[in-house]
Amino acid sequence: MAADDTEHDGSVYEPWLFLTMLDELANAEAGIGFIYSVLDLLAKRYGLSDATVVLSNDQLGTQAFRLGRRQVDVDALAHLEGINGVVTVPGDVVPDVVRDAVRSVCQLSLSLHLARYGAANDPLTNIANRRTFDAALQTASVQSSRYGWAFTLVLIDLNEFKAVNDSVGHAVGDDLLRSFGYALRSSVRSGDTAARIGGDEFAVILCNAEGAEVASFIERLRSMVVPTGAPISFSVGTATAPKDSTDPTELYRIADARLYEKKGMLKR
Repeated sequence: MAADDTEHDGSVYEPWLFLTMLDELANAEAGIGFIYSVLDLLAKRYGLSDATVVLSNDQLGTQAFRLGRRQVDVDALAHLEGINGVVTVPGDVVPDVVRDAVRSVCQLSLSLHLARYGAANDPLTNIANRRTFDAALQTASVQSSRYGWAFTLVLIDLNEFKAVNDSVGHAVGDDLLRSFGYALRSSVRSGDTAARIGGDEFAVILCNAEGAEVASFIERLRSMVVPTGAPISFSVGTATAPKDSTDPTELYRIADARLYEKKGMLKR
């Protein structure tokens, strides 16, 4: 009897379903989109009107994903608390072994997604880390050299950050960094790259941006910064490709020199 013709008696294992999920996972980027595609596959196979997979994660706690990317309402979330698996409507047509397979592959996808995110982003501020920034700067520099596309590298250094840590403690310093990271993330446009590249050092790659656009970004950032237990001020140095250079090392050197020139002026 073919797998598609078997009775849904709660115990039948349909290997085609699990193999299809694994094949999609191998050939697509693991993440939230993959989880929803698995729910679509499950709903089509069993004629479901609704389905939710509930997953547990040490970092995020309980996470629920509903068929069709529909919102999981508050009452449903309370009902799903403590569940780790697949809830369907109707509830008695999906074999337990299939539910377990769906939960396992979705859990794997979520774990891979979080691992990838963690490798690319700074855990304190949730913006890009130094490795991601270096790769983005290299790509932008190559494109600028080849096609003449303009971009501006912005280096940012928080003023007197060490004094904040020394006077009010590292917990306040961490809150300050988180707050600044949020302001930075909220100030960039889609397609720009914002990164934390050191302790109190940040960098931004502003695509298709020169003079006026850069000044506008800096003012927008200043307006977004909200003090959290200590005042936040910062200094900026910039370098623009292809005008200043298209070599990433040289662009960084120029922006860094301009940054510390401004910090030196503040101390006079």
